[in-house]
Amino acid sequence: MRYHHFAFFAACICIGISNLSYAQNNSTNTDTHTHELVKAPLHYRIADIDPRFNLSTQQVLELTQQAAQIWEKETGQQHFIYDPQAEFAINLVFDERQQRSTERVQNLDQLKQQQGQWEQQNKQLQQFKDEVQKTTLLIASKQSQLAAQFQQYNIDVQHFNQMRSSSKELADQLTQRQKVLQLQSATLQQEVQQHNQKTQQLNHDIKILNQTNKQLVASANQFNQTFEPRLFHKGHFNGKQIYVYEFSSKNDLRLTLAHEFGHALGLEHTNDPTSLMYPIIHQKNIQRFTLTQADRDLVQAAIPTQLLSSLNTSISDKN
Repeated sequence: MRYHHFAFFAACICIGISNLSYAQNNSTNTDTHTHELVKAPLHYRIADIDPRFNLSTQQVLELTQQAAQIWEKETGQQHFIYDPQAEFAINLVFDERQQRSTERVQNLDQLKQQQGQWEQQNKQLQQFKDEVQKTTLLIASKQSQLAAQFQQYNIDVQHFNQMRSSSKELADQLTQRQKVLQLQSATLQQEVQQHNQKTQQLNHDIKILNQTNKQLVASANQFNQTFEPRLFHKGHFNGKQIYVYEFSSKNDLRLTLAHEFGHALGLEHTNDPTSLMYPIIHQKNIQRFTLTQADRDLVQAAIPTQLLSSLNTSISDKN
């Protein structure tokens, strides 16, 4: 009996997954214009929220407050205050950028689901393959033992014939042994037949799984081509208002708002890809984000020293 080996391939959606985590291999704002410090504390309101974002004003407000806390935790000062009557406004604008992001997330979710199904099928098939291999070894052992018994039986029969014995008892014993061996042989042959059927089923399932894998890889490659990362402004601060155009999750939106709040504090961009003020949200933990030293250096340079009374304490608490 011969087995075809598994062909294990991982679906190549790594680009899509990495981009999804941060929702923007895209620029928050790569303009080089200078941001002036807004008079603190800044009173802001939640203005336009396109209903296609499926976010309520309260949800956006909570995210803006969490974004503001990122800066307040570092400086020990309240820089942003929600005020429904404030002139400074935050707007969530739905355009082709968010539409593309939405389609991308939907396609990626579908790919992940298909990949999960493939992995589950692969796991089950691996278990089936292990069982078939164990049965193969067991049958081989039984065949070897039965062959040895037949060999010994034939030797005993030959010896009986050479002796020209007329012992009925010995002849009956040999006859009984023959019947037992024949029964064992028939039973083992039935096991072999059933095992061959399982082997055929295993090879068929492996073939189907590999075909599914090829389709999954092709879909993943198509996804990567369709949603190839590109730079675009997902958020913008113009000195009077903040506009957010794209995000893939609440965590992503919170970090985007925090980035634009940083511009409202008068901060420029950094060269540290892990920092909040880097122009591309990329190498960041968007769920548990803390400011980097590059961000703190900007804060120290832009915000008056008297506002940083608790900065050193905040830093030491983190380290």
